[in-house]
Amino acid sequence: MATIQLHVQDDFIQQLGVGAVRQLLEEELTYQRFRLTENRIQSAMHEAQDVNWEEEFENARQKAYEEYLQKRQAAL
Repeated sequence: MATIQLHVQDDFIQQLGVGAVRQLLEEELTYQRFRLTENRIQSAMHEAQDVNWEEEFENARQKAYEEYLQKRQAAL
């Protein structure tokens, strides 16, 4: 993990507080990381043109539902 230093205007820090500014930046960086990951996944999906994604998603949904039913039965 890297540490960076930023210059932030004093009046901004006084209005929000150091903790709020830190949280704001952390949330934005988390969002940007998620967005980049989404873009990589979308690109990979488009490159895999021979895959029927609707069928794959339906199979995954059905498998998840079957696992849910098995766990529910085990809990009873």
